[in-house]
Amino acid sequence: MDITKQKKNLIKWNRKIHIHLGLFSLLFIWLFGISGLLLNHHWEFANSWEKRKVISYDKMIEISKVREKHTLVNEIMNNLNLNGSIVNLRYSTDSVYLNFIISKPGTRYDIQAGLNDGKILIKETKLDQWAVLRSLHKLRNPTQKEQEEIYQPIMAFIWSLSLDIISVSLIIICLGSWYMWLQIPKKRFYLGLVSISGGFIFCIYFLFF
Repeated sequence: MDITKQKKNLIKWNRKIHIHLGLFSLLFIWLFGISGLLLNHHWEFANSWEKRKVISYDKMIEISKVREKHTLVNEIMNNLNLNGSIVNLRYSTDSVYLNFIISKPGTRYDIQAGLNDGKILIKETKLDQWAVLRSLHKLRNPTQKEQEEIYQPIMAFIWSLSLDIISVSLIIICLGSWYMWLQIPKKRFYLGLVSISGGFIFCIYFLFF
Protein backbone atom coordinates (compact mmCIF):
# COMPACT_ATOMS: atom_id res chain seq x y z
CA MET A 1 0.00 0.00 0.00
CA ASP A 2 1.55 3.34 -1.07
CA ILE A 3 1.79 6.44 1.17
CA THR A 4 -0.96 8.32 -0.72
CA LYS A 5 -3.47 5.49 -0.22
CA GLN A 6 -2.54 5.20 3.47
CA LYS A 7 -3.07 8.94 3.89
CA LYS A 8 -6.48 8.80 2.17
CA ASN A 9 -7.56 5.92 4.41
CA LEU A 10 -6.39 7.80 7.49
CA ILE A 11 -8.35 10.91 6.48
CA LYS A 12 -11.42 8.79 5.69
CA TRP A 13 -11.39 6.96 9.05
CA ASN A 14 -10.56 10.14 10.95
CA ARG A 15 -13.68 11.81 9.51
CA LYS A 16 -15.86 8.80 10.35
CA ILE A 17 -14.58 8.67 13.93
CA HIS A 18 -14.94 12.44 14.28
CA ILE A 19 -18.56 12.43 13.03
CA HIS A 20 -19.82 9.39 14.93
CA LEU A 21 -18.06 10.19 18.21
CA GLY A 22 -19.47 13.71 17.94
CA LEU A 23 -23.00 12.37 17.39
CA PHE A 24 -22.66 9.88 20.26
CA SER A 25 -21.36 12.58 22.61
CA LEU A 26 -23.78 15.31 21.48
CA LEU A 27 -26.32 15.22 24.32
CA PHE A 28 -23.62 14.68 26.95
CA ILE A 29 -21.68 17.70 25.68
CA TRP A 30 -24.86 19.82 25.73
CA LEU A 31 -25.58 18.69 29.30
CA PHE A 32 -22.04 19.49 30.45
CA GLY A 33 -22.10 22.81 28.59
CA ILE A 34 -25.40 23.91 30.16
CA SER A 35 -24.47 22.66 33.63
CA GLY A 36 -21.06 24.37 33.34
CA LEU A 37 -22.82 27.68 32.61
CA LEU A 38 -25.11 27.15 35.60
CA LEU A 39 -22.12 26.54 37.88
CA ASN A 40 -20.30 29.57 36.53
CA HIS A 41 -23.22 32.01 36.86
CA HIS A 42 -25.89 32.76 39.43
CA TRP A 43 -28.93 33.30 37.27
CA GLU A 44 -32.11 33.99 39.20
CA PHE A 45 -34.27 31.59 37.17
CA ALA A 46 -31.93 28.72 38.13
CA ASN A 47 -31.75 29.54 41.86
CA SER A 48 -32.75 26.06 42.95
CA TRP A 49 -31.91 26.42 46.64
CA GLU A 50 -34.34 29.29 47.15
CA LYS A 51 -37.11 27.24 45.52
CA ARG A 52 -36.36 24.02 47.38
CA LYS A 53 -39.17 22.01 48.98
CA VAL A 54 -38.48 20.51 52.41
CA ILE A 55 -40.72 18.03 54.19
CA SER A 56 -40.06 16.12 57.42
CA TYR A 57 -41.72 12.90 58.47
CA ASP A 58 -41.04 9.72 60.41
CA LYS A 59 -41.50 5.99 59.88
CA MET A 60 -41.28 2.91 62.05
CA ILE A 61 -39.33 -0.12 60.82
CA GLU A 62 -37.79 -3.22 62.33
CA ILE A 63 -34.04 -2.96 62.79
CA SER A 64 -31.86 -6.00 63.36
CA LYS A 65 -29.33 -6.20 66.18
CA VAL A 66 -26.43 -5.94 63.73
CA ARG A 67 -24.35 -2.83 64.46
CA GLU A 68 -22.09 -2.79 61.39
CA LYS A 69 -22.74 0.60 59.76
CA HIS A 70 -23.00 -0.33 56.09
CA THR A 71 -25.14 -3.41 56.77
CA LEU A 72 -27.53 -1.30 58.85
CA VAL A 73 -27.72 1.42 56.18
CA ASN A 74 -28.59 -1.07 53.46
CA GLU A 75 -31.26 -2.59 55.71
CA ILE A 76 -32.77 0.83 56.49
CA MET A 77 -32.71 1.96 52.85
CA ASN A 78 -34.40 -1.26 51.71
CA ASN A 79 -37.11 -0.85 54.34
CA LEU A 80 -37.68 2.79 53.35
CA ASN A 81 -37.43 2.00 49.61
CA LEU A 82 -34.84 4.76 49.11
CA ASN A 83 -31.73 4.80 46.95
CA GLY A 84 -28.81 7.09 46.25
CA SER A 85 -25.25 7.84 47.35
CA ILE A 86 -24.62 7.61 51.10
CA VAL A 87 -22.49 10.25 52.82
CA ASN A 88 -21.74 11.48 56.38
CA LEU A 89 -22.37 8.06 57.89
CA ARG A 90 -21.91 8.25 61.69
CA TYR A 91 -23.20 6.99 65.04
CA SER A 92 -24.36 9.33 67.79
CA THR A 93 -22.05 9.57 70.80
CA ASP A 94 -24.22 7.10 72.75
CA SER A 95 -24.57 4.75 69.71
CA VAL A 96 -28.37 4.98 69.98
CA TYR A 97 -28.78 6.71 66.61
CA LEU A 98 -27.27 6.20 63.18
CA ASN A 99 -27.21 9.35 61.07
CA PHE A 100 -26.49 9.57 57.36
CA ILE A 101 -27.46 11.40 54.18
CA ILE A 102 -28.84 9.78 51.03
CA SER A 103 -28.28 12.00 48.02
CA LYS A 104 -29.08 11.77 44.35
CA PRO A 105 -29.36 14.49 41.72
CA GLY A 106 -32.12 16.87 42.83
CA THR A 107 -33.01 15.05 46.08
CA ARG A 108 -31.45 14.68 49.53
CA TYR A 109 -32.63 12.70 52.55
CA ASP A 110 -31.24 13.46 56.00
CA ILE A 111 -31.80 10.28 58.02
CA GLN A 112 -31.72 9.75 61.77
CA ALA A 113 -32.36 6.11 62.62
CA GLY A 114 -33.21 5.07 66.18
CA LEU A 115 -31.48 1.73 66.58
CA ASN A 116 -33.39 0.69 69.70
CA ASP A 117 -36.97 1.60 68.75
CA GLY A 118 -36.76 1.55 64.91
CA LYS A 119 -38.06 5.10 64.57
CA ILE A 120 -36.65 6.80 61.47
CA LEU A 121 -36.72 10.61 61.21
CA ILE A 122 -36.50 11.75 57.59
CA LYS A 123 -35.92 15.25 56.27
CA GLU A 124 -36.48 15.28 52.50
CA THR A 125 -35.17 18.19 50.42
CA LYS A 126 -36.24 18.37 46.78
CA LEU A 127 -34.67 20.69 44.23
CA ASP A 128 -35.60 21.46 40.62
CA GLN A 129 -34.12 20.25 37.32
CA TRP A 130 -31.47 22.99 37.29
CA ALA A 131 -30.04 21.47 40.47
CA VAL A 132 -30.10 18.03 38.82
CA LEU A 133 -27.92 19.39 36.00
CA ARG A 134 -25.47 20.91 38.48
CA SER A 135 -25.27 17.63 40.39
CA LEU A 136 -24.59 15.60 37.23
CA HIS A 137 -21.77 17.96 36.30
CA LYS A 138 -20.06 17.39 39.68
CA LEU A 139 -20.84 13.68 40.17
CA ARG A 140 -17.68 11.56 40.48
CA ASN A 141 -16.40 8.27 41.83
CA PRO A 142 -15.21 8.44 45.47
CA THR A 143 -11.49 8.04 46.10
CA GLN A 144 -10.18 4.90 47.78
CA LYS A 145 -9.99 6.78 51.10
CA GLU A 146 -13.54 8.14 50.74
CA GLN A 147 -15.01 4.71 49.95
CA GLU A 148 -15.07 3.88 53.66
CA GLU A 149 -17.51 6.75 54.27
CA ILE A 150 -19.23 7.06 50.89
CA TYR A 151 -21.34 4.44 49.15
CA GLN A 152 -22.17 5.06 45.50
CA PRO A 153 -24.95 3.05 43.80
CA ILE A 154 -24.50 1.32 40.45
CA MET A 155 -26.31 4.02 38.41
CA ALA A 156 -24.03 6.72 39.81
CA PHE A 157 -21.03 4.53 38.93
CA ILE A 158 -22.36 4.12 35.35
CA TRP A 159 -22.79 7.90 35.04
CA SER A 160 -19.23 8.45 36.33
CA LEU A 161 -18.00 5.90 33.81
CA SER A 162 -19.84 7.76 31.05
CA LEU A 163 -17.91 10.92 32.04
CA ASP A 164 -14.68 9.01 31.41
CA ILE A 165 -15.95 7.82 28.01
CA ILE A 166 -17.05 11.32 26.97
CA SER A 167 -13.77 12.85 28.19
CA VAL A 168 -11.76 10.38 26.09
CA SER A 169 -14.13 10.98 23.14
CA LEU A 170 -13.57 14.74 23.34
CA ILE A 171 -9.79 14.22 23.37
CA ILE A 172 -10.08 12.02 20.23
CA ILE A 173 -12.40 14.55 18.54
CA CYS A 174 -9.93 17.37 19.27
CA LEU A 175 -7.01 15.33 17.91
CA GLY A 176 -9.10 14.51 14.82
CA SER A 177 -9.92 18.20 14.33
CA TRP A 178 -6.24 19.05 14.62
CA TYR A 179 -5.36 16.43 11.98
CA MET A 180 -8.09 17.65 9.59
CA TRP A 181 -6.90 21.22 10.03
CA LEU A 182 -3.40 20.17 8.90
CA GLN A 183 -4.90 18.79 5.66
CA ILE A 184 -6.74 21.96 4.54
CA PRO A 185 -5.35 24.35 1.85
CA LYS A 186 -2.87 27.04 2.92
CA LYS A 187 -5.37 29.87 2.41
CA ARG A 188 -7.59 28.53 5.21
CA PHE A 189 -4.72 27.03 7.18
CA TYR A 190 -3.72 30.40 8.66
CA LEU A 191 -7.21 31.08 10.02
CA GLY A 192 -6.98 27.76 11.89
CA LEU A 193 -3.51 28.74 13.11
CA VAL A 194 -4.93 31.94 14.60
CA SER A 195 -7.72 29.96 16.31
CA ILE A 196 -5.47 27.30 17.82
CA SER A 197 -2.85 29.87 18.90
CA GLY A 198 -5.52 32.00 20.60
CA GLY A 199 -6.90 28.97 22.44
CA PHE A 200 -3.42 27.90 23.58
CA ILE A 201 -2.56 31.41 24.82
CA PHE A 202 -5.78 31.71 26.87
CA CYS A 203 -5.35 28.21 28.32
CA ILE A 204 -1.68 28.72 29.25
CA TYR A 205 -2.53 32.08 30.83
CA PHE A 206 -5.14 30.54 33.15
CA LEU A 207 -2.88 27.58 33.98
CA PHE A 208 0.26 29.51 34.90
CA PHE A 209 -0.66 33.16 35.69
